[in-house]
Amino acid sequence: MTTRWSAAAALAALMLSGACKPKPAPRPSASDAGAVAAADAATPQPRDPCAGLEPAQRDLVVAQVGDQRLTLCDFARRVNSQNPYLRARFNAPEQRRALLESWVDTELLAAEAQHRHLDDEPEVRRAVTIQLARRLEQSVREGVNPPQVTDAEVRAYYDAHRADYETDAQVRASQIVLRTREEAERALADVRAHADDDAYFRAQARERSVAPTARTDDGDLAFFPNTGGASVPPEVARAAFTLTRAGEVFPQVVESAHGGPDHGPGFHVIRLTARREPLHRTLEDETRRIRNLLTRQRLDAAQQEAMRALIARLRAASTVQIDEAALANVRVRATPGAPAALQAPPNGGSLPAPPR
Repeated sequence: MTTRWSAAAALAALMLSGACKPKPAPRPSASDAGAVAAADAATPQPRDPCAGLEPAQRDLVVAQVGDQRLTLCDFARRVNSQNPYLRARFNAPEQRRALLESWVDTELLAAEAQHRHLDDEPEVRRAVTIQLARRLEQSVREGVNPPQVTDAEVRAYYDAHRADYETDAQVRASQIVLRTREEAERALADVRAHADDDAYFRAQARERSVAPTARTDDGDLAFFPNTGGASVPPEVARAAFTLTRAGEVFPQVVESAHGGPDHGPGFHVIRLTARREPLHRTLEDETRRIRNLLTRQRLDAAQQEAMRALIARLRAASTVQIDEAALANVRVRATPGAPAALQAPPNGGSLPAPPR
């Protein structure tokens, strides 16, 4: 075993030291094959890195632990599975050796775990089941071809969402709403004395404003057009639009007919927090983004449908039984770390034995 392993290690070190591209030959050279495993991270990688290897190269054994073999193809896939930004480090022989030694250690530990029958433990079997299910789902999703999106469909989406691409100018402001002009004048003098202090204005809105949501939104009105909106009286909107600089406070108290408590008169102190310029994006400007969006949406829908079809087929071909009485008697404790409290189903019910 020692001799065979030493030879394999020497072969691996030799194979993984090259930097030229693989060349077809009756017996592939080690340096040619190693170029695939040490691929440059800046170079676009094929979906399967083994595609760049000659058929005879793919089965070259880089290392062996007992009956488990690591071929050059397997090793190339392991390199390719690393973070693309870190993959270039495998140009260094010591990094390739470290990855190889990691595989050896994993195989040795896995073999010992099987020897101890740890693979029969419920947690291990459940983890394997979950990984198999995830891998199958990934395979099904990868097998769905990306849909084609036509120019007419892009235009239809653009027309249906025109408001997203053509908007008027908007501003964002905060306010302090008071019941009387005298109160509002005092508040205005206070905040103008702290004109550049955003935290001070928010605190004043929480403490003094009679607006219903002042304590939760600090008087923020979000973005609104020059016509105002449901929570922005037109008088407030017109005053806010005259401001040009974020943090600027309107120099006068603004009186509204219905912006105060109970939709009655209100007296407002206005502070500008942001401006949003008009947006005019043409179909040509948005075509690529819309096409990508529709492609992603339709591909995801097609992948989900493929999974639903697979699950429906598997359920139809299998015997699936659920004991509703047993399920209804599961009680979950809210205490962190506490296990679910299980009770026996009524009348000693249980799932029938599966048919033989």
